[in-house]
Amino acid sequence: MTKPDIAIFAVKKYNAPVNRLVTYNGKPVALARSAKRAGLIAAYLDGAKVELNDKRLVKILDRAMEVAEHDED
Repeated sequence: MTKPDIAIFAVKKYNAPVNRLVTYNGKPVALARSAKRAGLIAAYLDGAKVELNDKRLVKILDRAMEVAEHDED
């Protein structure tokens, strides 16, 4: 198993502040308002034990990692 490619991009939405887009192996998985939250999401995707306090987000991230694992095969 290879190390996943996790990236954070700053995205300017129309007439709004900058948001952070978190990608996992080139596919967008989450959009965060702050850089700290985006960093926590990226750490979770990398395998660190991080408390995100959002079960819906954790479920989405787990599913994204599972799908990316099957795409590698």
